[in-house]
Amino acid sequence: MQKKIVFILFLLRFGTILGQNTPPLSKADSLLKEIEHLQIAQTDFYDKGKFATLRGKHRRDDNTLFFSSLIGFTLQGLRNDMPKASQVEIDSILIRVVRNYPSYKNKTGIATYNFWKTNPAMCFPHSPYLSKRNKYHVPDDADCTALVYLTDTSIQHANWLKEKLSKHANLSANKIKSTYRKCRNLSAYSTWFGKNMPIEFDICVQSNVLYWVCENKLPFNKNDSATVQLIKEMVLSGRYLRDAGFVSPSYKKPSIVLYHLARLLGKFDIAELSLCKERIKGAIENELTKKNSLMEKVILSTALIRMGGHPAELQRSVKIDKELNDFVFFEADLFSAYARPCLKFISNQHWFSIPFRCKAYHLALLMEYEVLKTKP
Repeated sequence: MQKKIVFILFLLRFGTILGQNTPPLSKADSLLKEIEHLQIAQTDFYDKGKFATLRGKHRRDDNTLFFSSLIGFTLQGLRNDMPKASQVEIDSILIRVVRNYPSYKNKTGIATYNFWKTNPAMCFPHSPYLSKRNKYHVPDDADCTALVYLTDTSIQHANWLKEKLSKHANLSANKIKSTYRKCRNLSAYSTWFGKNMPIEFDICVQSNVLYWVCENKLPFNKNDSATVQLIKEMVLSGRYLRDAGFVSPSYKKPSIVLYHLARLLGKFDIAELSLCKERIKGAIENELTKKNSLMEKVILSTALIRMGGHPAELQRSVKIDKELNDFVFFEADLFSAYARPCLKFISNQHWFSIPFRCKAYHLALLMEYEVLKTKP
């Protein structure tokens, strides 16, 4: 009996020593574990590997591709700055995300991707009205497709996608109406691939497409150059902040527009946008002085770090759970493709917008901030 007691005391002492030698989890590591915990493990409405998304004011469950691929893209960008064990976790999360991509591929088999499932079709799930009306079924889009190509390294269709994007760019077959008159002759990329869908500009979507182009070191064509020219015009004129809901109908907020531009320009040197960098950096610093929500401050601080700035340390709100649940990063705007400059106030008011929320992605944004702020 005495030997057993001695042995137990030895284990307790040895375990304590081991615990002292094991470094505590960083904030970023803890957030990663929360994200992994939120990844769907069993098939129900959501497929395995997806992340729950809530749509609209009634917060209906929505099985969209968008946030899962965006989480994968965000974690992928942080991977090399994480410890080995966390890198393994990120790889595991990404593998499970990518397995779902075939369900969102164009129903004809071509390599573009949809916001909602195409196989089987599931548009506006849990909406008895919108889901049954074909006019509300959206075509494949450049945003989701770019995110899929950025996170699935097995896809070998870069040149094909570049041509596909050009075929649906402004002036290729149709001409945009929902932008400023001086921008209507720019052959910039459109959000949509559909034949019957009006041309639509969104500088956040276009930033993601240019990110994919630059990441793959693809040579610029006239559409890339026109897209860069469009972004330059929006920044230097100040419209990207003043009319954020009009120039980025899917993202709406100045803070989110700045986040996208900083993510692009913080990594890639695009000569034509060099004049914009200081403007964007100054705008981020100015936005941070305003009374934004915690999540807006998080993405603005991340954007400032990417632009070479040094934001003040953020303090987590006591209402962090509410912030994580309520923040809106992406909105579907039912009016945007038909908007006109004289009606841009409608876009800025969110009257025809459907908000989407994804707690796991908001945790990924927090994690991104935690990683980047400690990066040498």
